[in-house]
Formats: sequence, structure tokens, C-alpha cells
Amino acid sequence: MCNGERETVEKTLLPRPRRFQAINGGCPIGAAMPSEIRVVDPRIERAVSRWRAELLSRSKRAGLLRIEVDPDVTPHAQGYRLSVENDGISLVGASPPGCFYGLQTLKQLAQLNGGMLPGCVIHDWPDFDTRGLLHDVTRGKVPTLDTLKLLADRLAGLKINQLQLYIEHAFVFSFDADICDADNGLTPDEVRDLDVYCRERFIDVVPALATFGHMGRILSMPQYRHLAEIEATKRWEDMAWPQRARGFTLDCTNPQSHLLVKNMWGDVLDAFSSSVVNICGDEPWDLGEGKNRQRFSAGGKADAYVEHIRRTHDICTARGRRVQLWDDIIRNYPQHIPRLPRDITVLHWGYDDDADHDDTHVFPDSGFDTFVCPGTSGWKRILNAVDLAERNITCLTRVGRECGATGLLNTDWGDHGHFNALAGSWHAIALGAALGWRADHPTGTTFDHAFSRSILGTDDLRGAELLRQATKIANRVETWRLMWMPLSEVVDEGLLPGTDDLAHALNAAQDLKRWCDSVNDSWTGDRRDLAELRAASWFVELFVRKMNLAIPTKNGSSGPMPTPASRTAWADEIEQASVAFADCWRARNKSSGLRDIQRAIKVLSSEERP
Repeated sequence: MCNGERETVEKTLLPRPRRFQAINGGCPIGAAMPSEIRVVDPRIERAVSRWRAELLSRSKRAGLLRIEVDPDVTPHAQGYRLSVENDGISLVGASPPGCFYGLQTLKQLAQLNGGMLPGCVIHDWPDFDTRGLLHDVTRGKVPTLDTLKLLADRLAGLKINQLQLYIEHAFVFSFDADICDADNGLTPDEVRDLDVYCRERFIDVVPALATFGHMGRILSMPQYRHLAEIEATKRWEDMAWPQRARGFTLDCTNPQSHLLVKNMWGDVLDAFSSSVVNICGDEPWDLGEGKNRQRFSAGGKADAYVEHIRRTHDICTARGRRVQLWDDIIRNYPQHIPRLPRDITVLHWGYDDDADHDDTHVFPDSGFDTFVCPGTSGWKRILNAVDLAERNITCLTRVGRECGATGLLNTDWGDHGHFNALAGSWHAIALGAALGWRADHPTGTTFDHAFSRSILGTDDLRGAELLRQATKIANRVETWRLMWMPLSEVVDEGLLPGTDDLAHALNAAQDLKRWCDSVNDSWTGDRRDLAELRAASWFVELFVRKMNLAIPTKNGSSGPMPTPASRTAWADEIEQASVAFADCWRARNKSSGLRDIQRAIKVLSSEERP
């Protein structure tokens, strides 16, 4: 293998291996490839069987695949050594998970090189013990079981070992069927099915359940409204997305609130088998601002917060679970940190690209297991802000390694109805996986090339670059929020993007849409990804045209006055885009939340200049 070929193979693997040595020769593979598996964990043999079934080559010349465990093969228990030689393939894992991760690299080599693998020796192991993704399944989109399994397959290929499902109300609770039904949430049987599927792929499915703040849907229901610190005055269905996202905070002093929390966790723990749970505890905005204002006026908020966390912790640990907790509240009360149960894992989150994360070290230095938690920057946007997410994930990864964090949990939220598409999040999801495995993993164009081939499944590298360009405006403004807001409010609040940003966004979105059309016939990846990218680029176009209505012209007026004909054409295009978006939604999600999005889109057709 020449240097150029070696570099191409090494750079295309995702995550990139820690050590890659090219050697002469190679090994043929195929569906009839014999194997010799000396691993006590039967999941490895089943993983090999699934892989062989995917191979197109039927060559009888395929070399022997040997897999075994040697705890000393790498410095980390999840590491592996993979050797591809003329007479066969040797995969030695430091543990069964290490064998599985080595197999994922082997699968990528096969995907990229067909029936003849290039000779090489790879030594590889992760920087973070836990490499996770939190996926929002409650703020609009509720994925189908098939979509969650697709997500699990992709995460497994990226060596992710934890998938958290964020739930506020979107779960079918047995103690109260009125909270949610199967069309609007996950059922216990779906969770159990996914649980089994993920365990086969060495992924731990963890519930992230809000039982303090962010309880808007449940605490707006008549039977629970009295349990809120500040009671709702509207039905959930009548609340605007910002109010839903803010949610309502539980009155943590009421014994009936304690019973509600116990019932919610009881049902969730019955469905999820993981030994880990995320009790959240973030953003209890109303704590001490309503019914308990007088009681907490002397600095009692922190006491009440810690007591509620300890009570919820005890519910979960009594069922044999280890507890995780977001750190946004307790880091504001450092004097109360010692009162937290010592076995809690602290989730240190932040989504800025240049934020000061020096306080990350507080929790490891205090003896707490700590994860750093960046984000995919897709919430409240049409397309994820690729550059912003990259800077955020890279920053927190670096700080996490410096401070001794043991895990990286990337977060994929869906605030304001979850308009943002899964296809738009793949780039940041893959980047989080790559940096979670190797904190020094290349980013930028180098990463984009690997992403195009490994995730999008295309050798046409323009797609990733066009995606970056089309999302640059999302680095500066929350495009979906401005899309559904009345234009007059956008102007009054000074949120209107600049003309240069809008012009660039329009050109880039049109280029991305044309690219989607140009690769449509040759696309070998998941066609739902392509459809979602095309629909999202279309909505970026519509976003720019809406914003341009308020841009002053040279004579001092706003954008061009719409004529009846142009207004009709605009309404028709909005309708067509809405249909395309709905098709994408239904292809991967349950119906929950789609009607809200469609109502917001329909309002666009009547939008006038302010």
C-alpha cells in the first residue's frame, strides 16, 4: 500500500484509529468467510454473523477471521488490535466490548474497500470510558422503534456505548393512562425491544426522566396542576413553544408530588433495564418563586433542591440504579456540593462555543464521577449549526480530558417542536463520537471527508461542505424560532439577520438542495437522510425570503410589496414544502407533534411585511 492509499484508508475511518500501520498485501473477505471466535460473550459471534450476511462478495478465497480476548493487548479495557494480513484477519480485544469495537473498524474497512481489505495493523482504544448520546424524544418528535434501532446501529458503528432517551411526558405510564398514549410516546414494550437490540450492540439504553423542572405537560393536567410551584393557567395544547420548553416546576414540598415522582420512576424503571438513570434536575425555573416563596426566602432554595434530588436518588438506588444529575443548579451553590450523594455522576453541560468551562474541574476535584455534555446545536433551528456544534464539542472534550472527566454525553435536543431533522444532527453526533473516542480527533474538512463516506455513504464530498455553508446563518440566529415568530416581533426584538448573512444562506441552501437532487439517482445511503436534507434546505430558502420582507430597500421602504399573484405562489410553495416536511416526519416518527408544526408553517403563507 503506497503512502497515498494508506492515508486515504486511515483518514476515512470514523473514529480514526489511534495507531494505523500499513503493511504489504491484503485479505479477501466474503459472506462465506470462515471464523474462529474464542470469546465467551455470544454477542460477538452474533455480530460477526450479521456482518457476514451484509457482505456482497461470495468469494471462497476469503481468509480466516480470528477473534479472541487478551486483557493486556491495549492500555484500555475497551481497546483492540486488528491485523489484516494475507492469510487472514486477527482481532484481539482487551474485553468483549473491545472485540466489538474492533469489529466496527473491520466493517468500515470492508465498506470502503469492498472484497479485498488492505494489509494493516491497528492499535486502538478510547479516551472516555462512556461515550453517549442523549436524544430528545419528548418535545415534538417521538421516534418509531425502527428509527431508534437505526440510531442504535449508527451509534454502534461509531463506538458509542450509551444512548439516553430524554422524557418529560412522552411515555405510556401505567399509573395514569391520560398522560400519554402510544401515538404520542414510547411504550414500555418498545423500550424493552430497543433495550434488547442495543445490548446486542454493547449500548446501554438509559432513561433521562424530568421529575423536577420541565414538567409542563403533566403539571398542566387538571389532576396534577395543584402540584406545580406556580400553577398553569393554560392547557398544554394552548401554550406557545417557549412556554412549553420552559415547563413547570414541581412543588417539591408537597407529599403528593413525592408520590407522583415515585410513580413515574417506578414505571420507567420497570421498562429500562440499565443500571444507570439520569434524574435530570435541571432548570427548575419556578423553584421558590410561587407557593414556597415565603418558606424559601431565607436561602432555602438550595436546601429544597438538594433534598428533592436526594429523595429521587433514593427511589432509583433502591432499585439498584446508579444516578446521573445535570449540574446547572448545584454548581451555583458550591457549599452544598458535599451534600450530594457520593455515588452520583455529575453531567456538566454547556452549549456555547467559547464559554469559560473552568468550573468543570470542581466536580472531579470533589470526588464525583463527571461527564462533559456538549450539544448538536440543532434545537430551535432548521438545520443544525455545524460550525458552532464543532467548536462546542471540541472545547468541552478538551476541558473534559484536562479535568479528568470519564464520559462524554453529546445532547441532541428538540426545543420548539423539534423541527430540526435527524439528518441535520448526524454530523455533530458523529463528531461527538469521534472526539469521545479520540480527544485529538481531526475536525474540519478532514472530518467532513470521513463523515461523507462513513455516515452519508457517498464519495461525493460536496455534500458535507454544502451542509456547512447552508448552516452558517444558524451559527448566529435560531432560524426555526425566527421562522415561526411573527415578522413584526423579529424586527421589534432586533433579531433580523444581516443582508450578507441572508444572501449567503440563500445561495448555500439552493446549492445544497440542487446537490440533493443531483445525487438522488445514485444515492446508496439512507434515502430518508437525503429527503430530510432537501426539505430542510428548502425551508432555509423560505426563511431567507421571509426575513427579506423586512429588509429596507434603497428608497427606505421594506421589501417588495407582495402582489396577489406572488402571495398565491408563496402560499402554494409553503404548502408544498409543508407536505415534503410531513413526509419526512412520518418516515421516522410517530404523529405526535406534527400538527403543531403544520399549524406554524401554515401561518407563514399569510405573513406580511411589518
